Amino acid sequence: MLAAPDSVDKSFPEAAQEWDLARLYADLERISTKELKPIEKACLRGLLCRYRPGQIAYKLSWTSGALRVELNKGLYRYVEALANQPPNTLRWEKISEWLAQKGYRYTDRVAVPQIAPIDWGEAPEVPQFFGRRNEIGTLEQWIVHDQCRVVGIWGMGGIGKTALAVKLVEKISHHFQLVFWRSLRHVLPLAQVIEEWNQKAGGNKGDLVDAFRNQRCLFVIDDFEAILQDGELAGAYRPACESYGNLIHRLGVERHQSCVLILSREHPKELLLLQGENLPVRSLKLKGMEIAGAKELLISKGFKADTSALEELIQQYRGNPSALKIVALTIHELFNGNVSEFLRQTSLTLGDVLRSLLYEQFTRISSLEKEVLYWLALKRRPIELTELRDDMAITTTGSELIDALESLRWRSLIEKTTDAQVKFMLEPVVMKYVNQKLIDEVIKEVTLMIQTKTLSHAYFLQHFPLVEDNAPDQIRAVQIRLMLKPIKDKITTLLNKTKISISELQQIIQPLVTTEQLENNMVLLGLWVDKE
Repeated sequence: MLAAPDSVDKSFPEAAQEWDLARLYADLERISTKELKPIEKACLRGLLCRYRPGQIAYKLSWTSGALRVELNKGLYRYVEALANQPPNTLRWEKISEWLAQKGYRYTDRVAVPQIAPIDWGEAPEVPQFFGRRNEIGTLEQWIVHDQCRVVGIWGMGGIGKTALAVKLVEKISHHFQLVFWRSLRHVLPLAQVIEEWNQKAGGNKGDLVDAFRNQRCLFVIDDFEAILQDGELAGAYRPACESYGNLIHRLGVERHQSCVLILSREHPKELLLLQGENLPVRSLKLKGMEIAGAKELLISKGFKADTSALEELIQQYRGNPSALKIVALTIHELFNGNVSEFLRQTSLTLGDVLRSLLYEQFTRISSLEKEVLYWLALKRRPIELTELRDDMAITTTGSELIDALESLRWRSLIEKTTDAQVKFMLEPVVMKYVNQKLIDEVIKEVTLMIQTKTLSHAYFLQHFPLVEDNAPDQIRAVQIRLMLKPIKDKITTLLNKTKISISELQQIIQPLVTTEQLENNMVLLGLWVDKE
């Protein structure tokens, strides 16, 4: 009978008094590249307590032969690799000796490992969590085993950074003397954070880096983007918040035994300058969930596991957990849980929560970044830098456009493809949001045009094509359906309310059209009459 996961801790409990089991499990899983089975954990505990395999088999209700086969094909081989011993040389009585030499036995044989005090601050409860095993494994390796001094998790709003960090801290907190979590959502001054740290740590007021040298601590900083400046390229700090950047730099370059974990929608520039694959500063860009984890999430929301449309739904939303939770509610309420019907009847949908997150991020960016997003939303396909520069006809330098694209990548708002040529594109949820923003801006201009009978506010109509002349037919069809038609429908509604006819508006507007782009858009909107 296989040892159940909830019964492992009850097997040979004395092992937990003498051995650092959590670290040992983690290191063996790193070597095996997969999670240890409950039976392997239970056997390991027994072997560390000097029980023979036959005795262990009896206690776990296994046959002795079956257990020996299980150990020989798995656990024994992992222990050999961990202990740097030749393969196929392990005898059961050597396990405790080899692992003691590697430092997994507590120095005080009667001491129980202390649970680190955790000040969770504003960290949320995460009762349900799906997938992300690879991400947690990577972060655990960096923080616990490689002892990185600064680690960043960055990604767009709603992608699951905070939930991932909560589960990571729950798993690795026992490796630290103190865990301290703070959110910068309300732009806390660094001096206040340090004072709260000192109160929790019970130390004297002083330099935080010095404190990190004396204790092994885990300091989690959530919502880091809140202290970054709005309207600028990514990385600029709000006034009076520059001290955070100085602290992160010091923590990255100076020697200490602690780790600072930074969660942010934008990639902090200090990490960009210091990080490296084999350096003590590293960062993880968090993307959507893998198919298996996303399926678990949707199943928890009441969908059947064998629904073939689930994978299509996951792909459409790029595994974004917030988006999937929102759309799951919509499918249940409006489509009676029928995923296939939802996919047939509607395009990508955004809920209020995700729309609010994107709004917060959109309002932070510079005017040039916004213009880049509008163009990428119009293009609806990956495009090269040279094509983007030509279409935008920008007066800024090429380096400024490159800086804007890089900043948008640090904010997780655009994706980069690396085929034969580097190309840029928007994720589907960002595409949906920016497309609607562009429609809203054009409709606002059309409304003012009708009300004032002038084109003095027609910036978007003069600079952005509603439908591209040279785009592939498939792209043009989408531009007509998702951009042009909603605007034309709104114009019809506006004219009906104001009791102005199309012909009247045409006669008023036509003499005011001064550019080719504006003329093309007026033709598409039906507001231009060819005088010839």
